[in-house]
Amino acid sequence: MKRKVLSLLLAATMVLSLAACGGGDDKKEETAAPTEAATEAAKETEAATDAAADTTAAAADTQAASGETKKITIGYAPATLNNAFWLAVKDGVQKAIEERTGYEVTLVDIDAGGDQAKMNDGISNLLGAGCDAMLVAPADSTAAMSALEECKNAGVPVINFDTPVDNSNGIVETIIASDNYNAGYVVGKDAAEKMPEDAKILILNSDRASACVERKKGFKDALDESGKKYNIINDLDGQGDMEVSLGVVSNAIVADPDLDVIFAVNDPSAMGSVNAIQQATVELEKDILVYGVDGNPDAKLMIKNGDMAGTGSQSPETLGYESMMAAFDVLEGKSIEPEIVVDTFLITADNVDEFGTDGWQ
Repeated sequence: MKRKVLSLLLAATMVLSLAACGGGDDKKEETAAPTEAATEAAKETEAATDAAADTTAAAADTQAASGETKKITIGYAPATLNNAFWLAVKDGVQKAIEERTGYEVTLVDIDAGGDQAKMNDGISNLLGAGCDAMLVAPADSTAAMSALEECKNAGVPVINFDTPVDNSNGIVETIIASDNYNAGYVVGKDAAEKMPEDAKILILNSDRASACVERKKGFKDALDESGKKYNIINDLDGQGDMEVSLGVVSNAIVADPDLDVIFAVNDPSAMGSVNAIQQATVELEKDILVYGVDGNPDAKLMIKNGDMAGTGSQSPETLGYESMMAAFDVLEGKSIEPEIVVDTFLITADNVDEFGTDGWQ
């Protein structure tokens, strides 16, 4: 089974440039002496600054070497826990906790059920109870900002994963997310190759989440680049939920039984679409190409069975693992990159066996 790993780790390089002056006559030598003294003083100051900056990290290393265990509480706040994707992300978090020595970690779930107000309340409650860091994937990227501000004011670092927020003011420590634009793009490219000219397309969105907006944009851009004519007959909110999407698509195919393509911004919505097609109360005029995003094991099984055309896949375990490791680094005073991007790629019937259907890739 093939496993995709992190494709982009940005490295920061510091270059130190020192200028030296010298002379031949007595006057120049007299001038050089204080200059050299000033240079030495500057070096000593720089060394002292570096030593101070390393104090927290050194303390963490000493703690690990001595075998001491530090108790910390981490908040895990995904958009919902009613989705296999977020449970797989949590598996990655747990893996990081098991690997990192020197800590006794209490991981507290905040299950918002897709309700950002509920997530905000949960974050606030956990801050009141005591928390060392938060791992947050908002249900609504904009509505989450008040809770993130509360974390910042409380001095609790936030690792934003999967669904990016506006970090122009440094409200979170880092953003760790899949290449969501590419996930939609590779789906759109495949759909353009397989769909007929003037195809009728239904999109199931979840526009509260910035990740889903990026997927939809990538999908449309790929269609436009293909040069094929197409018609998006509807862009409906499936809420990223299988049952909701089943109802939405059931009504949509009654109104338009000649659909060619359904693009859902996540796999639960895509699987709900497949269920709606299979339960259709009208005769459909053609086979509908159904696409999702995630790489959910159940979606891959649908692809293998010919019920779905493809999915723009990601690795949720990698997202969780990298997020928890970033939290450890922040707590130890280490510098981390402001953005980490995880690969996305297309899975279709042509390559689904490479990734398997019994787990995430």
